[in-house]
Amino acid sequence: MFARLQLELQLESDEIISYQKAVLLQSVLMERVDPAYAERLHQSVLHPYRQSVVRRENKNIWTVCTTSGEAYQNILLPLQDSGFSEFVLEHDSRKVSVVDRWLEQIERKRFMEEYYLKDADRYFRILFKTPTAFKRQGEYVSFPDLRLIYQSLMKKYDASAEHETVESEELLEQLVQYSRIVRYDLHSCSYSVHGARVPAFMGQMQIRVAGPHAMVNFVSLLLHFGEYSGIGIKTAMGMGDFALADAKSRKRPPGAAKSEEQEKYPADRSG
Repeated sequence: MFARLQLELQLESDEIISYQKAVLLQSVLMERVDPAYAERLHQSVLHPYRQSVVRRENKNIWTVCTTSGEAYQNILLPLQDSGFSEFVLEHDSRKVSVVDRWLEQIERKRFMEEYYLKDADRYFRILFKTPTAFKRQGEYVSFPDLRLIYQSLMKKYDASAEHETVESEELLEQLVQYSRIVRYDLHSCSYSVHGARVPAFMGQMQIRVAGPHAMVNFVSLLLHFGEYSGIGIKTAMGMGDFALADAKSRKRPPGAAKSEEQEKYPADRSG
C-alpha cells in the first residue's frame, strides 16, 4: 500500500515555512514513532517513507508519504491522531499548529492497474518541488541524469516490495537507451542538512520514452511511484519531492506547488 498524508501547518505569526524546515520536521515525525521502529529506520539505507514541506495556495503543506503497510502503521497513523495538533520546531522554538490534514491511499494492485497495465503517454513532465540530488561514487551529482533517476526509483521500488524485484543492469540500460530529456527549465540550488550544504537542483523537465509501450508503461510506473518515495538522496529530510504534470498542457497536477518556473514553457511535442 502507498499512502500520502498532507498536513496544513500554521505558525502563530502566519509566516511561510520554508522547504528547508523539513530537516526539523523529520525530528518532529520521529518523536511520534515508536523508538524501536525509529531505530530500524535509522539503520536502513532506503527508507519506506519520505517527507517535505512546500508552500501551496498561501498555505504551508507538510507531506509525508509511506510505501509499505508497516510504514503506514508506524509513521502515518500517529500523525493522524487528533492529539497531534501542535508542536514546537527544534531550534526555532516556535509553536506550529496542525490546522487540517488529508489522507490518500492506494493498494499496490490498483496502483499497478492504473500506472502499468494501461498504456501511458510517451511524454512525462516532472516538476522538482524541493532540491534534488544524487550521489555517484561518493560524489554529489546536482543535475538530472536519466541513469541516476531510473536507478534511484528502481532501488526504492524494490525496497518497498516484498516479493518482486525490478532492478537489473540490463533493464536500466534499456530505459536510458529509449529515454531522452526533450525540455528542461532547471536551476542549481543547495540544501542545508545539519550545517552541511548539499548541491542540488530544482525546476522542471520533460522526458520522452521511445521503444515498446511496455517500456513506456514501466517508466510511468516508476515515476508515479516516485511521487510517494521521492527521488535521489535525503528524501526523508525533505529533498527529492517531485510531481508529474500533464505533458500536453501547462496545467499543474493536484498537489503541485505553484511557482513561477513551473509555468514558463509549453509542453514540447517534437521528437
